[in-house]
Amino acid sequence: MPEPAQPGWYSHELCHWHDPGAGSGYVPVGPGVEPLRQFAVDPDLRRAEGLVRASGVLDLFTTVTPTPATDADLLLVHTRAHIDRVEATSALGAGDAGVYAHVNHHSARAARLAAGACAQAAEAVLAGRFSRAYCVVRPPGHHAEPDRAMALCLYNNVAIAAQAARRAGASRVLVLDWDVHHGNGIQRAFYDSPDVLYVSIHQDGLFPPASGSVRETGNGAGLGTTLNVPLPPGSGHEAYLAALERVVEPAARAFQPDLILVAAGVDASAHDPMGRMMCTSRTLHAMTALMCALADDLTGGRIVFAHEGGYSAWYQPTLVLATAAAIAGLPAPEDPFLHSLEHLPGQRAQPHQTRVLDHLRAHHPLLAAR
Repeated sequence: MPEPAQPGWYSHELCHWHDPGAGSGYVPVGPGVEPLRQFAVDPDLRRAEGLVRASGVLDLFTTVTPTPATDADLLLVHTRAHIDRVEATSALGAGDAGVYAHVNHHSARAARLAAGACAQAAEAVLAGRFSRAYCVVRPPGHHAEPDRAMALCLYNNVAIAAQAARRAGASRVLVLDWDVHHGNGIQRAFYDSPDVLYVSIHQDGLFPPASGSVRETGNGAGLGTTLNVPLPPGSGHEAYLAALERVVEPAARAFQPDLILVAAGVDASAHDPMGRMMCTSRTLHAMTALMCALADDLTGGRIVFAHEGGYSAWYQPTLVLATAAAIAGLPAPEDPFLHSLEHLPGQRAQPHQTRVLDHLRAHHPLLAAR
């Protein structure tokens, strides 16, 4: 089969119509909380897609309009009761479908489109239609657990994509999550599975509370297929690249996946209000390029990136553009914000930031034997 000429770009206008409502952070309007524009207003992602289009980078992708995930797709990860709650709450026009998972009238369909995009991208990459794909969708998914929505996440897009890939014949799937928060929902979905390696690089202790420690390594047949890399607040460019080079790459080589999925949040940036990390567009571009190269080496190039968190209205578009540019094989794009971030001390790896990498290399079941 000839090499696919372009990567796939999966997005849908209705994903921008999901809106968690007015409030403050995750907290809805109520006592002591006046109406305020949420951090996670999803039309901001439309601006990001617009920048990718205006820059000409989107011309290097084949754009795909996804179809909504079916019940059979959602049930690969979620319970029937959970799906019914999301649908019913959205049908009411507003409400909380879980824990800090507020919805509007369009949210249930937007969530099905987001999950469908990720599942369909994984299937297309496995089938050889694309070697790479980028799903620029909302709502995000990595906090959604099998039986409940959580923290803006309704359905677990990447977990559903991993299960769809296994349904399509993939024996082993690597999921890398570099969202600034720990992906508790993805971890829970695969904690007992030997066939899905979940690796999370996140800010230590941020969210959910007490989630994502180095001691969480899987259970039963899945022992060793959960790998958490909790970096301390203030970690920047060098610490993140060290995590990929010293932990993620050797873990991937030990696991030998057929497909790589990346929960590609951009909220570890230095301008994001929901985290305290120091990444820049240069960081996101370098990490994306590294993972594409690793996929070329291990999986025949098969890799899918799915947008997760990103809450800086002004910086998110540049970060999405940097990710898209790397997927398309282009150099890092111009970044008008980079001068204010690149030379801050946190961009250099510090001993307290890389200590966790040394611990994991010495003690994690997948790495210690290497």
